[in-house]
Amino acid sequence: MNRTPRTDIPPVLVTGATGRLGRLVVGRLLDAGVPVRALVRRREAAATLPPEAEVFTGDLTVPASIAPALTGAAAVLLVWTAPPGTAEAVVARLAGQVRRVVLLSSPHRTPHPFFQQPNPVAALHARLEGLLAAAVPETAIIRPGMLASNALLWWAPAIRSGETVRWPYGAARSAPVDDRDVAAVAARVLGQEGHAGGDHVLTGP
Repeated sequence: MNRTPRTDIPPVLVTGATGRLGRLVVGRLLDAGVPVRALVRRREAAATLPPEAEVFTGDLTVPASIAPALTGAAAVLLVWTAPPGTAEAVVARLAGQVRRVVLLSSPHRTPHPFFQQPNPVAALHARLEGLLAAAVPETAIIRPGMLASNALLWWAPAIRSGETVRWPYGAARSAPVDDRDVAAVAARVLGQEGHAGGDHVLTGP
């Protein structure tokens, strides 16, 4: 497949580009011809990214470090894996340099007991959503439920060894969503106009 990015459109910045979802979003955008910037904390971590992605080093805990990657970017996928202390400063940087931010959040607003447990990650996501809504002209939220790939981390070793598969909420229903489906939605919202204000809860199959 020809992944030569178009030169007539500005690039999209993907934070968390070497993570499970970020890597897939990078590939989806490149497949669509969208030029991609990949933000990584360590350049050597980008060795497995597609060569067509332009790599920038930066760290969300050092907001000034992401400024070069933001310059001239059309949109940003914000995957927050850092401590929350620099959230306001990072959002201020985003607001000053890009019009569109897509946040990878969680379905913490969903009235389902599985997502209503006390959760510091959900509290952080709610805070980021508020900051972005107040500062960035075009914000969209993507809220995947449980990622299907989590099974590889949580249950695959027990299954392979013939052990009991354990889960703290055995009676709780959930609808795991494939990482590739989440990436497809993220790439669509990042690469197309008309998704400002979108709030997308994603479930499987």
